[in-house]
Amino acid sequence: MTSGFRRLNQSQRALKILLLALTLSLVCAAAVTREEAALFLEQATWGPTPELISKVSVEGKEKFLDEQFAATPTLYPLPEDTQTSMGPYQRLFYQYGVHQPDQLRQRVAFALGQILVVSANTLGRPQQMVPYINLLQSSAFGNYRDLLLNVALSPAMGDYLDNVNNQKPNPATNSSANENFAREFLQLFTIGPELLNDDGSVRTDIAGQPLPAYTETTVKQLALAVTGWVYAPAPGQPVKVRNPANYAVPMVAYEKSHDLTAKTLLDGYVLPAGRTAREDLEDAVTHIFNHPNTGPFVCVRLIRSLVMSNPSPDYVRRVVAVFNNNGSGVRGDLAAVVRAILLDPEASSLYGTPEMNRARSGHLKEPVLFVLGILRAIGATVTDANNLNRFPSGMGQSVFYPSSVFNYYHLDHQLGDTGMYAPEFELHTSSAAIQRANFIASVVDKGLGAGATVNFDALAALSADPDALIEELSVRLTHGNFPASAKAVVKSFVMGTTNPTQRATRAFYLIAASPFGAVSGARTEPPGRRGGGRQRATRVGRQ
Repeated sequence: MTSGFRRLNQSQRALKILLLALTLSLVCAAAVTREEAALFLEQATWGPTPELISKVSVEGKEKFLDEQFAATPTLYPLPEDTQTSMGPYQRLFYQYGVHQPDQLRQRVAFALGQILVVSANTLGRPQQMVPYINLLQSSAFGNYRDLLLNVALSPAMGDYLDNVNNQKPNPATNSSANENFAREFLQLFTIGPELLNDDGSVRTDIAGQPLPAYTETTVKQLALAVTGWVYAPAPGQPVKVRNPANYAVPMVAYEKSHDLTAKTLLDGYVLPAGRTAREDLEDAVTHIFNHPNTGPFVCVRLIRSLVMSNPSPDYVRRVVAVFNNNGSGVRGDLAAVVRAILLDPEASSLYGTPEMNRARSGHLKEPVLFVLGILRAIGATVTDANNLNRFPSGMGQSVFYPSSVFNYYHLDHQLGDTGMYAPEFELHTSSAAIQRANFIASVVDKGLGAGATVNFDALAALSADPDALIEELSVRLTHGNFPASAKAVVKSFVMGTTNPTQRATRAFYLIAASPFGAVSGARTEPPGRRGGGRQRATRVGRQ
């Protein structure tokens, strides 16, 4: 009896040890360094905060993503009929970006809005723009096919790319269907102009020339397939060939304006004759969505927006595999794609295999991301009375006002003749660089204007230990990427005063205004090695 009792105790102790080991392994698997947490938050939010750095470093990336996918979407209030300016919505954008908890949804919606572009340059009234902005917000973690269909039916998109009131050809008047929406749907929203491999590289013919993904005939045929859509009439009113502008609800079909002929799309796929506008539209969207190009074309652009401008072919291939199948047989699951992008080894600061080098990591923070990241890093308070958009606007990016259907900047812009993709650098003129430094000076001088306040007290409390102050700012502003040699320079300047607030603001200014503060995800020295030769990017299409 005694020996049996002892054996049971030993079994219990062994079970406890096993459970403890499993618990510790799970904790270790979840926990990450503060630097790695900050880098992840640069990619998954509008910028790290001290609270979120601590949270992710303890709980891990997976839990953070689970919470973000479950967070309630932040939608913009629909405008009153009397509102005429997008200014209040720009102010809400910065307030939401600094304070609202659904950070990942906001980042992804903004990235999708740079692919599926509409602009207040053309649609200047909030009644036109806000429903479309909310569509992107609510669809950020949905299915890309569903989003494409909703975009095709959006009156904002219909107006912006001339597909609302787009009528079938009329031989009597020698008119033809408008091709704008059809062209951009192929070129910018789905497959791009050139055939791609699953790793994002361009497919070529025997002479090494890119293979086109579609022809002008394809554009014309798709234009016929999307004819017949008009603004929805007022409740109780019949659908007419032309109805008063209505941006609050999706467009509706006016069948008499829809082309009834058969249409041949990609790879000989035929939409049969005699179908309704809805049947043709849904079939065309689904067909193009299922084209092998859609995955790599869209995934590369999302990776560039969230993580890095020059992902390796293997990184692209891994993410595209998830786009093609989320593990449950579903294609186009954006939540699964975003998770794959953010949890891929190449997105991590710990990634240091020979194929990665410092020239390829990260991307320049676009002006909006730069401004919001600074404000979040120092715990700014922003209300809907702010005038913050003037700062990114001075750097070339006025939110909701992309310059064309190609976005604020071309998503395949390259840096000179380096062969490196650097989309955001298209905005980064010498004037824009000065404006970045001026913005940081405005933060230090508390010159952000009404509706935006900063407080350096928490950082000033660290000033007695300049090394700790500099290290804290290095983590918040550069995910710990600020090199030791630069820290020494900052420290010498910080030590020039004994005033705690001045020490804090001096350190903040120098780190935030440095090149390391301007770039998200850059690694000066990947783990285990130094530098390395420059590696040219794999070309991914042209716009």
